[in-house]
Amino acid sequence: MRRVPFKIKLVGVLALALFAVVMFGVVLPLVLDSDETQYISDATLKSAVDIGNLEVVDCTYKGIAEKTSQFLWAENVDYRVKYEAHVRASYDMSAIEFNVDNDRRVVTVILPEVEIASPVIDETKFGYLPENATADVRDVLALCKEDVANEFVDDEIRVEALESVRETVEALMSPLLDDAWSVEFEYASKSNEADESEVQNDVA
Repeated sequence: MRRVPFKIKLVGVLALALFAVVMFGVVLPLVLDSDETQYISDATLKSAVDIGNLEVVDCTYKGIAEKTSQFLWAENVDYRVKYEAHVRASYDMSAIEFNVDNDRRVVTVILPEVEIASPVIDETKFGYLPENATADVRDVLALCKEDVANEFVDDEIRVEALESVRETVEALMSPLLDDAWSVEFEYASKSNEADESEVQNDVA
C-alpha cells in the first residue's frame, strides 16, 4: 500500500472577523430594547450569518497514478505520474436555519450539508517516473482524475468543514448574544449527524 500525504487548511476566517465587527455596530442596537431585555429572532440571526457561499476548507491531496498497458498475460507500467489535486469544501450560509427559544435563551443552529467540489488537478505539479516518459497531457489528466476519485476519502475534510463552519457561525452570532444565551447545533442530514459525533470526539 502506498502512502499518499495530504494537508488541510482553513480559509476565510480573518475576513469574517471584520464582518463580525460590522455586525456588532449595525445589528446589535436593533435587537436590544431600552430595558436591556434581549429578544432575538431567527430572521435576525439568519441575516447576520448570510454571507453567501463560504469556502471553509481547502484540502491539498498528493498522489501517484500509474499508466499501465497489457502485453499478452502481463501488465506493464508504462510510467508513473506524481500529481497534486485540490479539493474544496464550502457552505451555503444562506441555507442555515435557526430556532430561537427566547424564554430559555437557547439558539439552535441547523447547518446544511457541506458542499464538496470535484477535485481540481494542478497541471503545473506533474512529475514523471521515468522523467523522460512520453505522455499526452489529456491522458495524464484523465489518469490523475481517475486515481484521485478512487483514492481520496472525503470524511476528514467533512469533519474539518463542520468544525470550521461552527466556529464561523458562533463568531458571527457572538455580537448579538450575551452570556445568558447558549448555542446548540443540529444537522440537516444523517451524514452530518455522524460527522458531528466525530467532531465532538476530536474535541473531547
